[in-house]
Amino acid sequence: MAKLGLVHLRIFISVCIGLLAVAVILAFWYYRDDVFQSLNDPGQPFQTYLPTPAPNYSQTEAWLHRPESDIDPITIPGGDIFVVIPTFYLGGEHWNAPIDSQKLQRNFTRIAVPNYVLPYKNAGRVYAPVYRQAALYTFLTNRDDAVDAQIFAYGDVRRAFEVFLEENPPERPIVLVGYGQGGLHVQKLLQEFFAGELQKKLAVAYIIDHPLTLDSFERKLSGLTPCTDKQDTNCVVAFGAFEPAEKKRARMFVQKTMVWDDKGRLDSVRGRPLLCINPLLWTDGTDYAPARLHLGGVAAEGLDKDVAPAPMPQQTGAQCQGGILLLDTPKQKNLRRPNRFGGKYRTLPFNLFYEDLRLDAKRRVQNLLDKNILPKRAPILETDTIEIEDSPVKLPEK
Repeated sequence: MAKLGLVHLRIFISVCIGLLAVAVILAFWYYRDDVFQSLNDPGQPFQTYLPTPAPNYSQTEAWLHRPESDIDPITIPGGDIFVVIPTFYLGGEHWNAPIDSQKLQRNFTRIAVPNYVLPYKNAGRVYAPVYRQAALYTFLTNRDDAVDAQIFAYGDVRRAFEVFLEENPPERPIVLVGYGQGGLHVQKLLQEFFAGELQKKLAVAYIIDHPLTLDSFERKLSGLTPCTDKQDTNCVVAFGAFEPAEKKRARMFVQKTMVWDDKGRLDSVRGRPLLCINPLLWTDGTDYAPARLHLGGVAAEGLDKDVAPAPMPQQTGAQCQGGILLLDTPKQKNLRRPNRFGGKYRTLPFNLFYEDLRLDAKRRVQNLLDKNILPKRAPILETDTIEIEDSPVKLPEK
């Protein structure tokens, strides 16, 4: 009887341990977003934080992609494209990305460059700076420290853009591209640099997966317009795309995400109307675009920069509603948001609208060139080399 009672006790203990384990797993799953946020909290005030040294944008290593300096831009058709990549640094130790991190550099090379930078090289010369981006954690909270980190990150982007402008000849159109956090910084570049003469050089600006309020066009961006037609130039494309299961992310996007106000400060969206340009229709209407119009997504992680990825077309339909782009679930699994810890917030290892954006950028650059409003540079003259033979000198006869 004693042995039987001991067996029952062991079974009871095992069941309790199993139930406790299940309870812990369920609690972790329910509070997984809070756990993810806590794990990536730098745990120190921004004011006492010492960031890594600033990139030197006169050096090649400060750029993920930059045209060769010894090639005359007149030999490269198109415009000049400035790309600000999305967030890859999660946080945990730093407020801003330690750009000397080997892990971060691998993510830049394997994911950022092939998916988010190289789609635009058919439109001209591509520049993409390394910058001390604000940690992902800063976009999950509206603490003053987080705001300071985002403003700090923009400082790097601004300095890189000034170098870009120095190398951008008057006759070449400009394309701005920002994904996620990069979209926030591109909005600020538009406010600071495109209020005057530079407006006529802007073929298009893409603000992707970061909100852009419509009232921006009544104030700081009053000289620009939304791109509501494929032929438009000097305009802005913006959209935040969400799959059906991403309702929480969509709510955060339209309510809590930070944007620049007219005084150069960061403030939350607070439900203001947002610009949504459907990348399958290139209009701001609410018509549903079926998947047959989707030109192709690309999962280019790890591809060499000289390898052209094969787009996967007709993967998703899309519709603008309430300032966000609602997607159909992509048919290919590798074009869906990965189901991993913190996956709903991480940068995607693919570009769902790779081909749509690639062709649109090239089209808008050519549209601006066709308007003949930019200066023309004389072509390089080809000269024939003439060989001159030495002739003997004869003195006159006496």
